[in-house]
Amino acid sequence: MERQRIAEQRRSQAVHIYSKLRSTRATAIRATQPMSISKFEDFDFLAKYCIFSQENLAEYKRAFEAVDSDQDGYLDCLQVLMALKEIVPPHVLSDAEELYVYRILEIVDYYVTDGLTDLRLFAVMASLAQKIAALDSFMRSLIDHMDFKALELKMYKAKQLFLCNIDEESKIINVGQLLVELKAGGISQEHEEAAQLQLRHIKKLDILDFLTYLPLFVLIHNSVISNPLDDSRTI
Repeated sequence: MERQRIAEQRRSQAVHIYSKLRSTRATAIRATQPMSISKFEDFDFLAKYCIFSQENLAEYKRAFEAVDSDQDGYLDCLQVLMALKEIVPPHVLSDAEELYVYRILEIVDYYVTDGLTDLRLFAVMASLAQKIAALDSFMRSLIDHMDFKALELKMYKAKQLFLCNIDEESKIINVGQLLVELKAGGISQEHEEAAQLQLRHIKKLDILDFLTYLPLFVLIHNSVISNPLDDSRTI
């Protein structure tokens, strides 16, 4: 009975998030297109830079297969949302944080509502969800207030920031180098210290780390743009 109650709770929450995804303007427009099959290798930016450990992939595979009722190797949108709750339990993420997982990937042209999703794309979402769940309250508050329309306008610069700092061989960014790049872009000492504080526990960022912390980079960029001559502002 308890297992059934938990399953029904997860389905109810998945339906709730699904309705929110479908109600957004961006996905509503694309919903008129035919159902498609989304494969990890079709998304060059993700396929080139994503790094998964075999241990994590095994965990994600178990959650994926638990809801892949027809065992065809693909999940529809609602199944993806339900499988994600096998990785990150209900109530660990706010609605805004869970929506961030899906909406941030729309920036690289993957829309979970468009059709069927393969295991590695699900692994991207599961990894992002776990990383967000581990963030401190400051970063999570940034995600809770993320303006995705504004982010779309800044995504080109965000990609350039990533590509300018990524090591093509290891597929990771050295945090020290990233901070140098941000400082060269005109951030104040306070901004630099705030970024160091948020990234203090890691020395290197992969693409999923970068997407997780993207709201911080956008906040810094917004502060610089709003008053480029003021080096005394704080975050």
